[in-house]
Amino acid sequence: MTALQRRPRTALAAGAVARVGVSWSPDQRTAPRPARVRRRTTGPAVLVAVVLVVAYGAQLGRLYAGVGRDRDYWSVPHGPKGGLLYVALGDSAAQGVGAGSPDRGYVGLLADRLRTSTGRPVRVVNLSVSGARVRDVLRDQVPALQALHPDVVTVDVGGNDVRAYDAVRFDRDTTALVAALPAGTVVADVPWFMHGHWERDAREAAGVVRARAAARHLPVAPLHAALRRQGWSAMLTQFAPDLFHPDDRGHQVWADAFWEQVRLLPPVVDGGGGVVPPR
Repeated sequence: MTALQRRPRTALAAGAVARVGVSWSPDQRTAPRPARVRRRTTGPAVLVAVVLVVAYGAQLGRLYAGVGRDRDYWSVPHGPKGGLLYVALGDSAAQGVGAGSPDRGYVGLLADRLRTSTGRPVRVVNLSVSGARVRDVLRDQVPALQALHPDVVTVDVGGNDVRAYDAVRFDRDTTALVAALPAGTVVADVPWFMHGHWERDAREAAGVVRARAAARHLPVAPLHAALRRQGWSAMLTQFAPDLFHPDDRGHQVWADAFWEQVRLLPPVVDGGGGVVPPR
């Protein structure tokens, strides 16, 4: 065997390439092509991201479109006359925003529980307004109670105040609202905001609501504690796409918190009576 015959094939190939003026190494046979790989993987990733953004936008669109649906639904009383009269005050949560339908919000759920518990028909007048703050409920909703003579009254408000929290104003407005509510009104404290300064403000606001309600001996629905017990995972399972309003499961939690106190009201226990007007 000659020297040329004993040379490895790779060496022969290298020599051949060198003679035509091309740089070459044996490793180039299996060298990766990173630019081409990136082009192959980036395209599908971008497409998936776009699809997710569009889907999320569609969910938000349906949620915000539902605000008008809920307002229209509750613009008239629901349920026959002659039974218990339940009046709801509050903000978008009382409207049922985030639920699959207005009657699946916590107000509708409480009405169902009142019917089942008392065996009586229930008529619901929902005076709540999406976006309402404490001073809005006091100015726009409470005055309508005087002509209604309700058996059950609930109020949830404060979440919108926490989003731009002013401690002095919140205390002043809450004190005035609680003083104007009928005796026996079930007042929810402020929802749990989970994290950051929003939760610190929400915790402080919830304490203000509890203290002012206790001073007037009004029953308090422990909403803040009820939502906190659900934990961080609730963000994925109990919230609407905006991560602010409760979804169907979340409204169940709200209804449970209210029901702790609503079920103890004399009109519910005795099946009659009525909420006493404020003095």
